[in-house]
Amino acid sequence: MPETRIIAADIDFTLTDGNFRLDTAAVRKIRQLEERGVKVILISGRNLPATGSLAQLIGTCGLVVAENGGVIARYQTPIKILGRLENARAAARMLRKRMGRNVVERPDSELGMRLASVSLERSFEFEEADGLIRRSRLRVDLIDTGVTYIILDRRANKGDALVRLARVAKLPLARSVGIGDNYNDLDLFRKVAYKIAVANAPDGVKQQADYVCLHSYGRGFLEAVTHIGL
Repeated sequence: MPETRIIAADIDFTLTDGNFRLDTAAVRKIRQLEERGVKVILISGRNLPATGSLAQLIGTCGLVVAENGGVIARYQTPIKILGRLENARAAARMLRKRMGRNVVERPDSELGMRLASVSLERSFEFEEADGLIRRSRLRVDLIDTGVTYIILDRRANKGDALVRLARVAKLPLARSVGIGDNYNDLDLFRKVAYKIAVANAPDGVKQQADYVCLHSYGRGFLEAVTHIGL
């Protein structure tokens, strides 16, 4: 493949360990990559304040995709909101009405920190809720990020958001690598030139990857970077 100029990386369980702690060696590597002119783009289900702050603290170029593709931004400044928050909120109200108290908003969503999606605790049966949403007329999806459930506009996802962000920033996706760990990273995989799954990813994600790491979490990210020659 051509020399990599873009690395699009998930955060939780890809740059962290299993307890959400950032791998410090991965952070050092990201800073080295940026110094070499490789753009590292964080792509996460987390809200924009969290994702943008991490981009700054880690030392990336600052381009981020937050809310599982609902928002593209530079650090904490939105470039474009790609999902309709009112649709997500309508779906959340419907789920609470049909499924009761088990449907609980996470604090970042409840306090208005999300611009395009609703974030819910993983405290209810996903398949039942997903069926209710699919049978409704609401044009949203229920997404399991492995950390939280997210209700998001059906037209928004990590892959399409990266395409929009690359177009704005004039970045060559033909020289991009995506690194992820969960099913919500598959949309990202469909848009990058080369896709890598860390070892803690489920089999369904590994099957779609061009390379599967032997190591998990942040150590897997380091292995992925070594594998592509960086």
